[in-house]
Amino acid sequence: MDTLLSTIILVTFLVTIIMAIGSYAAYKLRESRRPGIEEPPPGDESLYYERILVEGEDGPDRRE
Repeated sequence: MDTLLSTIILVTFLVTIIMAIGSYAAYKLRESRRPGIEEPPPGDESLYYERILVEGEDGPDRRE
């Protein structure tokens, strides 16, 4: 009985270590494929948003 319990604990420990190494390798692979930082567009343009102006609006600072 003691041998069986020792074997189960040893196998569980080894599987945990192997899964930790595999997880770390997958993390490193994912991080290496991450795209680089893009240069921001020149001027006042946003990288993610497009400014939409309402007809008849003079500019972004006009409020009524």
